[in-house]
Amino acid sequence: MIIEPNQIDQQGLHILFDANSIDSPSNEFFEADHWRSLDAVISVAQGRGAACIFGYQNKAFVLRHYRRGGLMAKLSDDRYQWSGLDKTRAWREWHLLAEMFEQGLPVPRPVAARVLRHGLFYSADLVTLCLADVTPLADLLMQRAITAEQWQSLGATIKRFHQVGIYHADLNARNILVDNAGQMFVIDFDKGEKRTPESSWQQANLERLQRSLNKFKNSESQFWFDEQAWQCLLSGYAR
Repeated sequence: MIIEPNQIDQQGLHILFDANSIDSPSNEFFEADHWRSLDAVISVAQGRGAACIFGYQNKAFVLRHYRRGGLMAKLSDDRYQWSGLDKTRAWREWHLLAEMFEQGLPVPRPVAARVLRHGLFYSADLVTLCLADVTPLADLLMQRAITAEQWQSLGATIKRFHQVGIYHADLNARNILVDNAGQMFVIDFDKGEKRTPESSWQQANLERLQRSLNKFKNSESQFWFDEQAWQCLLSGYAR
């Protein structure tokens, strides 16, 4: 289905949404407490940038509030400097997701984005359609091994993004999801962008993923990843 972007602009409030996914959303649509009050929350992920999964109109959605990390979080954990609506993190990620989704890349469908301007700063939220029956690759590898063919499939999936110039700023083992049929999806394109395809940043993307996998292997008592698995991934990428 084609994504139909619509925009709502009020005083300090900006909402971008796909009219083919939902009707015009209210401000409450982006509030986790609103869904809690309706007993509509399905689950909440832990950690920074925790995602709230909620049910609405017989669909499941993922709500993510943009939060800072590092030293800047001590000053403000969710405020960013305003430099124009098109440069906000939510607007950029929503449009990038929409482009990738319409190209048939395995990403969540973008549903809506909200930006609240607070003078020289802003806060933001993103809602996507929840992918069904998926498990983060990191969690899956703590439970069992995946096949050589699945490692190759992952490499081929990453190559699809790289071929059209999609740069992922944090390609790690938690930002790759695997469904019950073994299909791979990539999530969390905050600070991602379209780039001219070049081996330098593409290789850096792969190395970031490799470091992530090795970090889990070194910290978990059981984690099904080794050099043979990585070589299978690279062979899939090279096809």
